[in-house]
Amino acid sequence: MRILAIDFGDRRIGLATCDANEQVVTARRTVLRQSDAQAAREIARFCREEEVEQIVLGLPRSPEDGAESPFAGRVRSFREKLHALAPAPIEYHEETLTSWEAERALGPRARTKEEIDRQAAAVLLTDYLAEKSGRRP
Repeated sequence: MRILAIDFGDRRIGLATCDANEQVVTARRTVLRQSDAQAAREIARFCREEEVEQIVLGLPRSPEDGAESPFAGRVRSFREKLHALAPAPIEYHEETLTSWEAERALGPRARTKEEIDRQAAAVLLTDYLAEKSGRRP
């Protein structure tokens, strides 16, 4: 199944997809967010063009106690806007430390915030697929 992962942020939204066999994850693009409505339209169009069958939206939680972070409300609000336009079901997946993991994965080479956001979505999707298949510890 072709899955899209979304790393939602106030300014930028990272997107990553996997192949139909759910084996290869690719950091795809970054949507520059001007409003939730504009971002939802762009992502819904991307879903149609890429024939996305499932969407995974990162839900931020506190690393200390696992409770939803204050930003989680913004993510939930965005999900409702995207749900009205997207041709695929949307599922939440915990995204704690995905940006940190993305920076670590990219290493010391020069990188942009947009690249980090795309890679954070790839980290999110990799974790989701590992949990789905039972490979996650």
